[in-house]
Amino acid sequence: MRKIIILPALLVLAACSASPEEQAAEARAAFAANDYAKARILAASALEAMPGNKDLMLLQAQTLLALGDGAGAGAALQKLAAAGGVPNQAELTAEAALLRNAPQVARDALANATSSEADRLRGMAAIQDGDTGAAAGFFAKAVAVGDNARAFADMARLRLMERDVASAAQLAEKAAALAPQTIDTLLIKGQIALVKGDLKTALDTYSDAAKRYPTSLAALNGQAAALGDLGRFKDMLAVADKAAEVAPRNLQAAYLRARAGVALKDWERVRTTVQPLEAELPAVDPLRVLYAEALLKLDRSELAAAQLTPIARAQPGNRQFALLLAEARLAGKDAKGAMAALQVIADSQQARPEELAVMARAAKAAGDPRAAEYERRSKNPSPQVVGADLAEADAAIQRGDWAKAAIAYDRILVATKGGNALVLNNMAYAQSMLGNHDKARSFADQALKLAPDNASVLDTAGWVRFRSGQDLENAKRLLRRAAEQAPQNKTIQLHLAEATRAGG
Repeated sequence: MRKIIILPALLVLAACSASPEEQAAEARAAFAANDYAKARILAASALEAMPGNKDLMLLQAQTLLALGDGAGAGAALQKLAAAGGVPNQAELTAEAALLRNAPQVARDALANATSSEADRLRGMAAIQDGDTGAAAGFFAKAVAVGDNARAFADMARLRLMERDVASAAQLAEKAAALAPQTIDTLLIKGQIALVKGDLKTALDTYSDAAKRYPTSLAALNGQAAALGDLGRFKDMLAVADKAAEVAPRNLQAAYLRARAGVALKDWERVRTTVQPLEAELPAVDPLRVLYAEALLKLDRSELAAAQLTPIARAQPGNRQFALLLAEARLAGKDAKGAMAALQVIADSQQARPEELAVMARAAKAAGDPRAAEYERRSKNPSPQVVGADLAEADAAIQRGDWAKAAIAYDRILVATKGGNALVLNNMAYAQSMLGNHDKARSFADQALKLAPDNASVLDTAGWVRFRSGQDLENAKRLLRRAAEQAPQNKTIQLHLAEATRAGG
């Protein structure tokens, strides 16, 4: 059988053939290129030949910090301190302690430090202690100096925690002015874009971060999350797999892999992703929900119900959990238990068709006379349900959260059996903004059949064609008709002008 030599082994072999000076130079070049895995191996090899070299010892510590290895960085910094240390020894030692979730050790290291970085790290220690008020004070001192992009980025994250998106965006801009391409700046920009629902900017930013910092778990996880929100689940899985390679037991990476597996209906992948981590999961955790759904689809309903029961009990108002638990109990022949899981929701005017359909099946299996009424309601959604979904979709459209808009419009189309031209039209636009051009065109054409003379429908049908780069002549024809129907509509006029310029 042919043996496979993995990359670290190849790097070790290469390092053995180079002089210590060459290894050190290559390590510095790798670090500068943000290839921290390669830098770590080369620096360690060079240090074996030059154990007292302080520059190499510092490089090794910085590389381990960049890789998130708090224990390794702490050990390297102890050796560096024994060799005389460096001017920012306190800050580096504190950062290593924070990576190990040891905030008091970080504070002790910073006892005499007065830099803006020291205040930033004190703020991070306060965050780990759960004292956001103290954190805000330290971050404020750090940003007042005005020279630390990481401080601006961390304070922006704190503002996001407080739901102050506007302030977070202003702080992120200041971070970008100081250091536009550093990992902290890119990550906070991507995070703010996600919160705002600007999925294209989020994906572009996280993709740039992952390209520049290929071992950044946060960048890979952010990229995968944005792809998932855009509905690009195969791409999401590929990126999440990379994140899992960087950190095999990272729960966020596992969640993203499992989420992609659920979307792709790859239930066995979900099971094998979560099962090795099950003992590490909190009793109430989103990964358990995905795991339970996979177990249910793999005909292991009792195991699925065991995962879901404590979660549904802890969050009784969560419709997703209640529905999954009802399905698991029903599959396990516990019809009365299934009814109990859904009773409150099914008896409300806000019950959705899929919830009522499961309740009808459970009631029928339990011999409950209300089964027929639940089934009737499942086929005739109440106006309150459709109205709530419509309000949710319209609000998402207004803030540019196309993914949530598409989910809400999908529920409306199911409830109304796809017969509303304006809902189809809005769904087409949302899908186009998500980059799902084939879906967008399909929905737009359905709307066009129902309302062939509606200016908004004509505009969307032409615009989604233009955005996809296909059928451009027909796109311009549709946009011209839209402009004729609504000559005062500035959006339609802009769409027509852009399509005309592009088409020559």
